[in-house]
Amino acid sequence: MSQKFQGQDWFPEMRALRYFVCVAEEQSFSKAAGRLRIAQPALSRQIAGLERDLGIPLFDRLPRGVELTEAGEILLQHAYSVFSQLSQAFRDTTNHSQHPKGIVVLGTPPTPGEFILPELVTRTRERFPEIELRLVEGFSRELEKALISGDIAIAVMHDPPRRSDIYSEVLISEQLNLIGSPDALTRESYTFAEAAAMPLVMPPRPNYLRLIVDRVADEQGVSLNVVQRVEGVWHLKALVRHGTGFTLLTSGAVAVEKHQGTLDVRPITDPEVTWPLCVATSREQRRKGAVRAIEGLIVEIMREVREEGGWK
Repeated sequence: MSQKFQGQDWFPEMRALRYFVCVAEEQSFSKAAGRLRIAQPALSRQIAGLERDLGIPLFDRLPRGVELTEAGEILLQHAYSVFSQLSQAFRDTTNHSQHPKGIVVLGTPPTPGEFILPELVTRTRERFPEIELRLVEGFSRELEKALISGDIAIAVMHDPPRRSDIYSEVLISEQLNLIGSPDALTRESYTFAEAAAMPLVMPPRPNYLRLIVDRVADEQGVSLNVVQRVEGVWHLKALVRHGTGFTLLTSGAVAVEKHQGTLDVRPITDPEVTWPLCVATSREQRRKGAVRAIEGLIVEIMREVREEGGWK
């Protein structure tokens, strides 16, 4: 619970308190002024102001130097305590920024998670051992709700919500491709209209992928020939492998199947359809050092994946 200063409280300037400590340690205004590298009259005014505010003398002025009064002794001990606590506060703050800790809940769709999560978990343990990373799988619409509600701190997702309280950064802009079973795709590429006319296995609305494809179809004046609606990328890919139909996905979504030879991929042209993959965080959550640390690792890993050509 936050605490506010009360109106009756009095808080001296930190500079005046520091000057007081220096005079007390040197037992001399002139020596303290030399140590502080300020003019002695300015130092004397600061101490006089402090005594005036407190309503009690802090020093006994002697022919040669000064001595603390009983009140001055009390203030000196408290001043040492204040400066010690401030010093510890600065150390704790610096240490927290360099060694973030806490729980971070990350949500990802299935396919990007395959590329990101193994390396992310490894790097988190190596670099930020005090961060506990918790992982949640979901599709973009589910992740959007969880991000807005605060159930997750970070989401790797397509089409993050366009809201002032959500920060997002594009990780990669993926191109949608026509996906089919081996040897079912006989050409090097297909126009969007040609792909739309093929028997398609697609997710139902309001799936984000479906909404994007529907929007492009409307812009091109064509209709999608959807023969089977299915929720879930794994079921969708299984039906396409079986020869039930074709689908539109990014190459990253079928990278494993392409490598295994169980699915073929062909680019879609005229027009090309891109689908940005982003990392999204609520601005409130992003104030936490642990959240920013994990977000930075995700950006780092995806940059390496792009450079190494792993997202193909």
